[in-house]
Amino acid sequence: MNMKKKMTVHRLLSGALVLLGFASCSNEDENWEIRCEYGTPYSKFLVKGTVTSDKDEPLKNIQVIVRQDWNNGVFPADTIYTDEKGEFKTEDLSIGGINEQKVYFNDIDGEENGGAFKSDSVLIKDMNQKKLEEGGHWYVGKFEFSPKGSIKLSKKEKNRED
Repeated sequence: MNMKKKMTVHRLLSGALVLLGFASCSNEDENWEIRCEYGTPYSKFLVKGTVTSDKDEPLKNIQVIVRQDWNNGVFPADTIYTDEKGEFKTEDLSIGGINEQKVYFNDIDGEENGGAFKSDSVLIKDMNQKKLEEGGHWYVGKFEFSPKGSIKLSKKEKNRED
């Protein structure tokens, strides 16, 4: 075979492989999710819990942020706030690498909730994990993460001006 025929056959075979790859992606799944076997495993998860003072008083309006631990710029952060009981719960989040997230707790309202509290954080891999939904194909499933007990924030010390 001459070089020109080999290149033509090579291009035709490459084109056929590309078309076969795209054909394997479909939206015929019962949940209307596009499934593509040429991807990475992913899962859905949510985080819930309670934030209290070190005196076990619920803290409202504490900012709770779930974001990637090792690179804050890649994973979009989910920001929510605690309610009157100090409770929080995220919506469903979807991610490729679970257990690499960190949950940050920030007092952003100053003295309004009984004092200014220090920020804190906890790694998702250090929380209780509960599987809510089985997965299939590349979908690993849905998980719920919650801290082991409530997140306790301590008050910031006031600066004294002498």
